[in-house]
Amino acid sequence: MIKMYQDELIALRTGRKSAERSGEYWNKDEVQKVEQLFFDGVGMSEMTLQLGRNEVAVYQQLAKMGLLSGQCKPRHHNKRPALLSDDCLCSACSVPDCSSRRKECPHVGTI
Repeated sequence: MIKMYQDELIALRTGRKSAERSGEYWNKDEVQKVEQLFFDGVGMSEMTLQLGRNEVAVYQQLAKMGLLSGQCKPRHHNKRPALLSDDCLCSACSVPDCSSRRKECPHVGTI
Protein backbone atom coordinates (compact mmCIF):
# COMPACT_ATOMS: atom_id res chain seq x y z
CA MET A 1 0.00 0.00 0.00
CA ILE A 2 2.76 2.46 0.95
CA LYS A 3 4.69 1.53 -2.21
CA MET A 4 1.62 2.44 -4.30
CA TYR A 5 1.45 5.89 -2.64
CA GLN A 6 5.16 6.40 -3.17
CA ASP A 7 4.91 5.49 -6.86
CA GLU A 8 1.94 7.84 -7.27
CA LEU A 9 3.83 10.73 -5.65
CA ILE A 10 6.95 10.09 -7.68
CA ALA A 11 4.89 10.08 -10.88
CA LEU A 12 3.26 13.39 -9.91
CA ARG A 13 6.55 15.00 -8.90
CA THR A 14 8.40 13.92 -12.04
CA GLY A 15 5.57 14.89 -14.36
CA ARG A 16 4.93 11.36 -15.63
CA LYS A 17 1.38 11.77 -14.40
CA SER A 18 -0.80 14.85 -14.08
CA ALA A 19 -2.83 15.43 -10.96
CA GLU A 20 -6.47 14.46 -11.41
CA ARG A 21 -7.74 18.01 -10.80
CA SER A 22 -4.72 19.83 -12.19
CA GLY A 23 -5.57 23.26 -13.59
CA GLU A 24 -9.13 23.27 -12.25
CA TYR A 25 -10.50 25.85 -9.84
CA TRP A 26 -10.91 24.88 -6.21
CA ASN A 27 -14.55 24.41 -5.24
CA LYS A 28 -15.98 25.07 -1.77
CA ASP A 29 -15.92 21.39 -0.80
CA GLU A 30 -12.24 21.08 -1.67
CA VAL A 31 -11.36 24.23 0.26
CA GLN A 32 -13.18 22.88 3.32
CA LYS A 33 -11.54 19.50 2.91
CA VAL A 34 -8.00 20.88 2.63
CA GLU A 35 -8.62 23.00 5.73
CA GLN A 36 -9.92 19.98 7.67
CA LEU A 37 -7.00 17.82 6.54
CA PHE A 38 -4.58 20.56 7.57
CA PHE A 39 -6.05 20.83 11.07
CA ASP A 40 -6.16 17.04 11.37
CA GLY A 41 -2.38 17.05 10.89
CA VAL A 42 -2.38 15.28 7.55
CA GLY A 43 0.86 15.75 5.64
CA MET A 44 1.18 17.62 2.37
CA SER A 45 1.81 14.46 0.33
CA GLU A 46 -1.27 12.72 1.72
CA MET A 47 -3.39 15.82 1.05
CA THR A 48 -2.07 15.81 -2.51
CA LEU A 49 -3.28 12.28 -3.10
CA GLN A 50 -6.64 12.76 -1.39
CA LEU A 51 -7.44 15.97 -3.25
CA GLY A 52 -6.12 14.95 -6.67
CA ARG A 53 -3.88 18.03 -6.79
CA ASN A 54 -0.14 18.48 -6.93
CA GLU A 55 1.81 19.51 -3.86
CA VAL A 56 2.41 23.04 -5.09
CA ALA A 57 -1.33 23.61 -5.59
CA VAL A 58 -2.10 22.36 -2.09
CA TYR A 59 0.63 24.54 -0.59
CA GLN A 60 -0.61 27.60 -2.50
CA GLN A 61 -4.19 27.01 -1.40
CA LEU A 62 -3.17 26.70 2.24
CA ALA A 63 -1.09 29.88 1.94
CA LYS A 64 -4.00 31.69 0.29
CA MET A 65 -6.19 30.66 3.22
CA GLY A 66 -3.61 32.09 5.63
CA LEU A 67 -2.79 28.71 7.12
CA LEU A 68 0.79 28.66 5.86
CA SER A 69 3.20 31.50 5.55
CA GLY A 70 6.33 31.87 3.46
CA GLN A 71 9.20 29.75 4.69
CA CYS A 72 11.60 32.64 4.74
CA LYS A 73 11.53 36.38 4.82
CA PRO A 74 11.76 38.07 1.44
CA ARG A 75 15.12 39.54 0.65
CA HIS A 76 15.49 43.27 0.75
CA HIS A 77 18.34 44.35 -1.43
CA ASN A 78 20.24 47.38 -0.28
CA LYS A 79 20.18 49.91 -3.02
CA ARG A 80 23.50 51.46 -3.91
CA PRO A 81 23.37 55.18 -3.22
CA ALA A 82 23.21 57.42 -6.26
CA LEU A 83 26.66 58.43 -7.36
CA LEU A 84 27.74 61.91 -8.13
CA SER A 85 29.11 62.21 -11.64
CA ASP A 86 32.71 62.40 -10.42
CA ASP A 87 32.52 59.68 -7.77
CA CYS A 88 34.75 56.65 -8.08
CA LEU A 89 33.37 53.23 -7.15
CA CYS A 90 36.76 52.17 -5.88
CA SER A 91 36.38 52.27 -2.10
CA ALA A 92 40.13 52.32 -1.48
CA CYS A 93 40.75 55.30 -3.73
CA SER A 94 40.99 58.93 -2.80
CA VAL A 95 42.76 60.14 -5.94
CA PRO A 96 40.69 62.79 -7.77
CA ASP A 97 41.77 61.67 -11.27
CA CYS A 98 41.57 57.92 -10.63
CA SER A 99 41.77 55.69 -13.72
CA SER A 100 39.10 53.47 -12.11
CA ARG A 101 36.54 56.27 -11.93
CA ARG A 102 32.98 54.97 -12.50
CA LYS A 103 34.29 51.38 -12.58
CA GLU A 104 34.39 48.61 -10.02
CA CYS A 105 37.47 48.51 -7.86
CA PRO A 106 40.45 47.16 -9.88
CA HIS A 107 41.98 45.78 -6.69
CA VAL A 108 39.25 43.21 -6.04
CA GLY A 109 40.67 39.74 -5.46
CA THR A 110 44.26 40.88 -4.92
CA ILE A 111 46.08 40.51 -1.67
